Amino acid sequence: MNPRPANSAPAGPPWELPAERSPHAPQQPRPAPEQARPTPVEPSQPRPPRRANRPFTRNDAETVILPAFKIRPDAAVRPGPDDALAGDALAGDESSAGSGAVTTPRSGRHSSGTTRSPGSSRRRKWVSRAVLLAILAVQAVLSLRMHNTAFEDEALYLTAGHRELAYLLYHVPLPSDYASFFSGSPVLYPILGALADTWGGLAAARHVSLLAMLTSTALLYSLTRRLFNERIGLCAAVIFSVTESAIFLGNFATYDAPVLCLLAVAAWIVVRTASFRWPVYLLAAPVAALAVGTKYAALLFVPTVVVLAAVAAWPQRGRRALIPAVALTIALAGLLAGALYLAGPDYLIAVKSTTTARPHGTTPTIALLKDCLLWGSLPFALAVIGTVAYALRPHNEPGERIAPPGGRLRRIALGVVLTGTALLAPADQLHLHTATSFQKHIGFGLFFAAPMAGVGLARIIGDHFRRAQLGVAVWGLCLVLGMVQADDIFNSWANSRPLVAELSRYLKPRAHYLVEAAEVPTYYLMRNPDARASQFVTTYYISYTGRNGITMTGDAAFEAAVRQGYFHVIAYDDTVTVPLDQILARMLEADSSYRLAAALPNSDGFGTYYIWVRR
Repeated sequence: MNPRPANSAPAGPPWELPAERSPHAPQQPRPAPEQARPTPVEPSQPRPPRRANRPFTRNDAETVILPAFKIRPDAAVRPGPDDALAGDALAGDESSAGSGAVTTPRSGRHSSGTTRSPGSSRRRKWVSRAVLLAILAVQAVLSLRMHNTAFEDEALYLTAGHRELAYLLYHVPLPSDYASFFSGSPVLYPILGALADTWGGLAAARHVSLLAMLTSTALLYSLTRRLFNERIGLCAAVIFSVTESAIFLGNFATYDAPVLCLLAVAAWIVVRTASFRWPVYLLAAPVAALAVGTKYAALLFVPTVVVLAAVAAWPQRGRRALIPAVALTIALAGLLAGALYLAGPDYLIAVKSTTTARPHGTTPTIALLKDCLLWGSLPFALAVIGTVAYALRPHNEPGERIAPPGGRLRRIALGVVLTGTALLAPADQLHLHTATSFQKHIGFGLFFAAPMAGVGLARIIGDHFRRAQLGVAVWGLCLVLGMVQADDIFNSWANSRPLVAELSRYLKPRAHYLVEAAEVPTYYLMRNPDARASQFVTTYYISYTGRNGITMTGDAAFEAAVRQGYFHVIAYDDTVTVPLDQILARMLEADSSYRLAAALPNSDGFGTYYIWVRR
């Protein structure tokens, strides 16, 4: 006989009841688990008494299994950091079902009321990656469509890389002390570029830069996705990929693209490891130090990486997020000081002359401001919009999945640090009154400002792509400006093929050649035994020892060398060292020992290359 009343509810939580039965309906008692193997019971023996029912309390509902989530009933479901494209509401997103449970912590000291999620749905990830691949493909096409012969900086670095390789492998003496005047270590990028040049020529060396720029854009998307979400990451990538710097540097064989890639890796590391328990963020220190060694001007952007380590970790660590910034600063200072000590005094001279104590130029301020507006005004304006909008409201729409925004002070700090970095290069160029490398350095700041530009573009588009046509218009304007500006810069130097072809006709053993941009023919003719680097002299500088044993420099040295027949070939085009070119023209016209061999109009429409040959 069952001692329990017939109308009592069985023990256990109510969700274990069959759906078609009422909790108060008469029913047969369910067998206990231990009755899987029944034991014989005497018919007269009563069943063991079951545990009395108790009311269903809140403690029984600590974890309730809901569709696609495992949460407490009283916990507010908030978005996680890496979940999905902005605008996908939690309740209405069918693609997230079955993607894994999301656990809401009971408490979080620095969570700012935001849930942390392990990631977005598989469908959303693959769609975002497909869009990113399309962005990278467009960026590659925009860079590769530009064609021109080597710029003098490209020729100089690649030639120096070949000389450094010959010195390291075969102990061939260096024609110049590159470490004393290069703006980066001559044993880092120049050797990498020379290896690519040996394999596939100038095109292969430029492809190294293209790979570095594509990697930078991909890393930009990844770190922006972790700071915000996937939609903002795609917006940041699509804006940065069409800037003048991204297009131009993707087909330019100099330090800049690899350095920007190294800075991007360092920034990605500090963002990716923001919530790690162990100090994995210290891996960013050697990467950032390598970037500074590759090009000393990268030191200007290292503080942004350090501060980003603290700002990115603040929602999870609170004030303890200052520890990564301090540790990175100490590690970087130690690495750079040790590298400079081991490198020797020549490197210190180069750091001072090219970076920290760089001589001032004469470029007017108005010209530099014009360049700022042309090359970076639109991405910067989007970053300012994103900074203000993110500080006022972290979400673009109700239910948007976004990374932990923290408090308003943290959001303001993140926006100011990233957007303010875009002003570093213009401020430095305005201080020095020089436009040298400005078109390249401005891209470094735009890379760091791109995440906030992505926020700005997402806010312009609006919730659920409400104003998508405005976003397309803004991106189209960025695309047109970037294409036109990159084309103008890439075609700003003359095609050197006619000059090199004409010079190659007058090469002689142990002869000397005075060429206005000597780096270019030196690069193209370096495999000719009669065109070694030591045989070329540029119109920028000369140290000449005359027949009387006196060593001279400047215009007097050039005049003495011409009078004494030191140069077998003299070539100039009246575009760079104009005062010296005019002196040379007067002397050569009056000197019967030289004849005008060719007058080649420059392909850019400016100047004419005059080639004089000693009879």
